[in-house]
Amino acid sequence: MSHASRLVLTGLLATGCGGAGGTSGGPGGAPAGTGGATAAGGTKATGGGVASGGRGASGGAGAACVPTVPAIAWKNPYAGWPRGIPTATDPTFFPIAVWLQGSWHATEMGQLGINVYVGNNAGTDALAKSDLAALKAQGIYAIVGQDSVGLANVDDPTIVGWWASPDEPDNAQDKADGTCCGPPVAPSAMVAEYQADQAADPTRPVYVGLGQGVAYDGWEGRGSNAPAESGYTPAGDIVDFDIYPYNNCDGDKNEMATCGQFWLNALGIDRIHQWSSRGQAAWTDIETTTIAAGGTHGPTPQQTRSEVWLSLIHGANGIAYFVDTWNPSFREDGIFADATMTAAVTALNKQIEMLAPQLNSADIPDLVAVTSSNSAAPVDLMVKAKGQTLFVFAAIARPGTATATFTVAGMTGGATATVIGENRTVSLSGGKFADGFAASDVHVYQIDLTAAACP
Repeated sequence: MSHASRLVLTGLLATGCGGAGGTSGGPGGAPAGTGGATAAGGTKATGGGVASGGRGASGGAGAACVPTVPAIAWKNPYAGWPRGIPTATDPTFFPIAVWLQGSWHATEMGQLGINVYVGNNAGTDALAKSDLAALKAQGIYAIVGQDSVGLANVDDPTIVGWWASPDEPDNAQDKADGTCCGPPVAPSAMVAEYQADQAADPTRPVYVGLGQGVAYDGWEGRGSNAPAESGYTPAGDIVDFDIYPYNNCDGDKNEMATCGQFWLNALGIDRIHQWSSRGQAAWTDIETTTIAAGGTHGPTPQQTRSEVWLSLIHGANGIAYFVDTWNPSFREDGIFADATMTAAVTALNKQIEMLAPQLNSADIPDLVAVTSSNSAAPVDLMVKAKGQTLFVFAAIARPGTATATFTVAGMTGGATATVIGENRTVSLSGGKFADGFAASDVHVYQIDLTAAACP
């Protein structure tokens, strides 16, 4: 979301413009689980089937007491655009984006782990050709608008997508005289823009950025009688949305209804996948700062990490960070005012980059189930594999703490799960293991089934 739209939106909320949004469920509802993640509470096995009790592909010592991991082809959401997101051909590339930053921040953004700039050349902070070169020098790509600069550099491989304008077309728009508040942009108008962008350059995907109504049905910022959010999905090949649950604690009464509901990013990812008709990529924007002037409710580093991983577990194909702040005054690269957050997001992005080949692979269904000791705090999971090595991504999905018990289907032997990035291991016995989850906790487990010990 642009700087200007943030400030306009703040004014919109202060004046109470507009009525209620859609009717497809309350903001506290459980994520729908389309990405293989647990919904609310109970046991979860990530959908599909598994051949259990078979011999592993490696023929290792544990092969007789472990399941055979099925080989499932990944449906690459970036395939089909030869000059688009590098993931189209390189599974080691996972999009880690930042919203609307000047090229003079390219070095620090590269160090943070950013590999895509989003939103420039679409009305504010335009990038010149020299700016594209500055990004390229840092290994950063750009999603820009099809303006005179964007189209003039259509052959520049730094550009990997086209940004659909305006930002957040699903929100109430200013009237022609600049006053509040007209209706949202019609979905049909955004689809028409998408078709025009594709006609001008069919080699790159079109990015559309939506507002928090994707995940929050009661969001007043959409105005009265707003069209269904799902109608905007056809207008992009990359469909992004923002919601900042911790910063919403500083909002008006309407925004505060979602205060601290950190699972809403994951819910929105679920919905985008549900609404998609052609396998579009789903992204979400993540908060990293205290955004509003005078605000006090920005996320902690652990909370930001939780929002990111819960979104990935629910099938996010890319992450975008909002790093601006107006607290105490405007700073475009505001994240760097907080050394602790900067270090934490840098480490998080390195972990995402390391695990990109797994994230860019198919979910393995029905292979691992999880139960939580706390029904009010379920643990969501996603399972990936490389050969006979499992990667189990797990995050607590509601406030509270819990002990999670994981069960590998068809496994009767013992093994060791390495907890990635935590310098510890967890033992499996009879195909089961348990681990503790603190508030906003995330664990990623790696299990080599070929090393299992049969009873």
